[in-house]
Amino acid sequence: MIATLDRLAASRAGMPVRRTARLVLRPWQEADREAFAALNADPEVMAHLPAPLTRAESDAFLDRMRVSAARAGFGRFAVEDRATKALVGMVGLDVPPWEAPFTPAVEIGWRIGRAWWGQGLAEEAARDVLTWAFTTLRLPRVVSFTAPANTRSWGLMERLGMGRVGAFEHPGLPEGHPLRPHLLYALDAPVVVSASVSGGARIVGSASSHVPAAAPAPVVPPIAAPPPAPLPRVWIDGDGAPRVVKEIVWKAAERGVCTALIVANRPLVVPKHRNIQTVVVKHGLDVADDWLVAHAGPGDLVITSDIPLAAELVPLGVEVMSPRGEWFTPSNIGEKLSMRDFFTEARASGMIEGSGPAAFDEKAKRGFANGLDQWLGRARR
Repeated sequence: MIATLDRLAASRAGMPVRRTARLVLRPWQEADREAFAALNADPEVMAHLPAPLTRAESDAFLDRMRVSAARAGFGRFAVEDRATKALVGMVGLDVPPWEAPFTPAVEIGWRIGRAWWGQGLAEEAARDVLTWAFTTLRLPRVVSFTAPANTRSWGLMERLGMGRVGAFEHPGLPEGHPLRPHLLYALDAPVVVSASVSGGARIVGSASSHVPAAAPAPVVPPIAAPPPAPLPRVWIDGDGAPRVVKEIVWKAAERGVCTALIVANRPLVVPKHRNIQTVVVKHGLDVADDWLVAHAGPGDLVITSDIPLAAELVPLGVEVMSPRGEWFTPSNIGEKLSMRDFFTEARASGMIEGSGPAAFDEKAKRGFANGLDQWLGRARR
């Protein structure tokens, strides 16, 4: 497992270390296992979750968080007390692995040790994570959810300025389970941002802030003119994309409506433009795929005909389209992966003939151009 984590971490910078007045938000370490297991075994901490975790379950959870953060570039932070270096708990972001009316989505969640309750530490950490989510990760929306009985949790959501937008039945719990009904809260990217005392950006308000946020901390005078919103990002799996597909994306980038990033295992000739970038990865099986999984994020568009790659990206909230304009979505990716495996095996065994998809023609070109235009329209909104 450690070798796998090291390989994944080498593909990107990894989770940052962030500091608030009382806390350090950092990546997880091997030394955290014992304290994290104690947190997850506390019946009061886990009262609104299905059950406390065993040591083995807690260790497996920590491992999954580290792998997910290495691949996605965001995740749940270990929260440490600055004065004592003790583990307070965890606060951070995650992509729900199941389907619901509001998914794909990025969720903010928290779990704080009972000894630290009542001190506002969860709120302090969560505000910093939301700042990171909206200013650095450029997420358009963050959601949160919990059982109605968990008044501490949804009370914190409201203090953070999140608005209650509905309710749903948690797909991860069986029918009739008392915790299956959940409240859903959401917060959109802020429409007003000011500089904070620590030098970062502080969230002031957003489109879905139905409940006022807590009184703000003292701040320096507002920034006179906030920087322009970053352009939507289009990633191209460059080794297999037809030239005409790249040219369509390049023209969109030159018009200033997106940033185009082409990932390949060899240098490519691209137009010289500030909105067009190339990423050359090392040669090797799936190296480019691993790079895309590690760097593309929610709200981005990836162009690829590689169905296994699409199957990794879609659960992360990345929008994925083939060079022919076909969308890979949470509702169809499983079927497409199964069909791809079937035809691969059938060709290998001689059951069917043919070497692959039909030639890229004018119809395929129109399909891709229309799909890109539709996505750019959604991204601009």
